[in-house]
Amino acid sequence: MAEEPIHHRELTPTDETKQWSWNGLFARLNIPNRIRREGSTYFIDPKFRRHYLRYLYQSLLVTVALACVLLFVDSLASAAFAAGLGSSVVSIFVIPSGATSRLRSLIGGHIIALILGSLVSLILFAEPIESIIESRSQFHAVAMALTVGFLILVMAITDTEHPPAAGIAIGMSSRIWSFEVFLAILGAVLVLALFKLVLRPQLRDLI
Repeated sequence: MAEEPIHHRELTPTDETKQWSWNGLFARLNIPNRIRREGSTYFIDPKFRRHYLRYLYQSLLVTVALACVLLFVDSLASAAFAAGLGSSVVSIFVIPSGATSRLRSLIGGHIIALILGSLVSLILFAEPIESIIESRSQFHAVAMALTVGFLILVMAITDTEHPPAAGIAIGMSSRIWSFEVFLAILGAVLVLALFKLVLRPQLRDLI
């Protein structure tokens, strides 16, 4: 039995216009070049082959530092706290010379986050506000978003930009304020700062 020939539908003027519109949009947005700049053709970083001992050493330091922080802070029940402090550890050991890894940014960013998160917590969990918004979780979500937005603004104004501090702000504003938690987080940040200060001569940027 002979196969039926495959008929390809010819493009109509409408189809050609749509195709031209998409191609024109991609060209105007420079999408192909952006994809090439953001991506890469290799699977393993070429620098790893030349400095693999450095990579392994600083990864070990990250593990030790984070273990010390997590053991030091018994109140890390909140995932936001763990994420914030863990991101700080990665930042200071992977890009030690980065602007956000400076001691000013590390300590200043987290302290500002602690203060702002504490203020929001004291407001949200005070009567009668707590009873009003208790069944409306969206208010808590909006409050945390506003806290992080204001945190970014204050850090930018004070030259203490440290993105991981957002996790601390969210963690503090999403729970009833506790002096023990406040001190624990502050202590953990100071431990990280001490690690950075002592080990800085041995650290190199890995990216």
